[in-house]
Amino acid sequence: MTTETDTTGSRLRAAFLSLAAAILLTSAAPLKAQTPEDTQTLSVPQARAIARQALQSGNIALADQLSSILLQRDPEDAEALLLRALIARGAGALDIAEQAAADAYRFSDNPALQFDAAFLVADIKARKEQFTRAELWLRRADNVAPDDGRREAAKRAFQNVSRLNPLTVQLRFTARPSNNVNNGAETLAIDLGGLPFFLDPSGQQLGGYEASTGVSLAYRLFENETRKTEALAELFYRKIWLDSEAKDLVPTAEGSDFDYGVLIAGIRDQRLIWPDLGITEITTLVGQSWYGGDELARWGELKLGQTIRQSDVQQLRFGSTIRSEKRLDSDVNSSNSIAFSLDMTRVAESGGTFGLGTTFKNIWSDSGTVDLASVALRANRSFSQMGSVQPRFSASVEQRNYHKFSSVAGGRDDTTLSLGIDVTFPDISYFGFLPQASLQARKTWSTVDIYDRNEYSFGITAVSRF
Repeated sequence: MTTETDTTGSRLRAAFLSLAAAILLTSAAPLKAQTPEDTQTLSVPQARAIARQALQSGNIALADQLSSILLQRDPEDAEALLLRALIARGAGALDIAEQAAADAYRFSDNPALQFDAAFLVADIKARKEQFTRAELWLRRADNVAPDDGRREAAKRAFQNVSRLNPLTVQLRFTARPSNNVNNGAETLAIDLGGLPFFLDPSGQQLGGYEASTGVSLAYRLFENETRKTEALAELFYRKIWLDSEAKDLVPTAEGSDFDYGVLIAGIRDQRLIWPDLGITEITTLVGQSWYGGDELARWGELKLGQTIRQSDVQQLRFGSTIRSEKRLDSDVNSSNSIAFSLDMTRVAESGGTFGLGTTFKNIWSDSGTVDLASVALRANRSFSQMGSVQPRFSASVEQRNYHKFSSVAGGRDDTTLSLGIDVTFPDISYFGFLPQASLQARKTWSTVDIYDRNEYSFGITAVSRF
């Protein structure tokens, strides 16, 4: 769980060890017998080749002289700039090296040279302990990598820098159409005492489009061999647009009525209390949400988790969550809850993983539509790359019993079935992000008709491959 500071330099060197070799190995073939004493006029390609040979053989003075002449001729000579950056880095002039490498990346239209330049900037950023900026440059390197070998080098370097970086950043971007962007009801009719009643049309399910973005931050406050403590922050925002049919159903409704935002902050502490078992985790969170532009709720959570590593291919995780929520839209909907979960994850012999899990939750509230007990079962199966795709399947079923629901005889019980298919395309990358197509289906059957729900959506999400 730790990264010793006295090994930082060696790890950085290991992360970028292949850079100089990559540059030299992808260079032009060595010149035939040419030496600095030759009096014949050199062409630009010849001068570049001699400069590369000089740098490779350790003749820094000649390499520096030739790169200077090339840059006097053309200040935007990307190969000469890359040579200048390597020479400056070797001399410890990191600022000069960084600027020259960044210019080489900007002025070149050769993907291999752009990769080497971006990789070099990332190396220099990491040496300066600007780890997040180094990660951004490695994403640039990955984006222009002309072959699998370079992409794998960028991935390994990114992982090494991430271990040194106290700040972890995770980004999410999703866009999808849905037949139920407001989690509305299938029907607005309800039978009370044998008489039909109809609810507000705005509660009916409405179709439209959803775009969401989220960023999760974790900053390492402390770490040693048996403990790591991090400060957490998360921001999520979902924007809704109604389709034409929804606007015809409810002319007064707007997509912004269903926009949703969340802001969360907290502390996570992970410890190896029992090293033979696995990590013990305690997380404390506070958060606030907004719906339709108005404040919705504030809450606090305490999460406890214990991982038990049963073998090299299988582990169990026990979890519990205590939550207190203050509803800002209607105090009667405020609640306290407790949940317990158990999940098993196993590496499949054929590749990928599969998992099984269950959760029990009880919510106490003065509201009959919030106070409930629920039991959920879930399963998932992810596969290794199959051709050009990497699929994952998931399913869950949840049973809810609403203790205080008394609006209709017999009370209220809901059963929800959810199915999902995620297909990632690992061969398509943009700045280290892969497209993931997701098909989701959810159906709720309730003993009270107005709580029947269904939703079908297809979305595209950008997921990081690092």
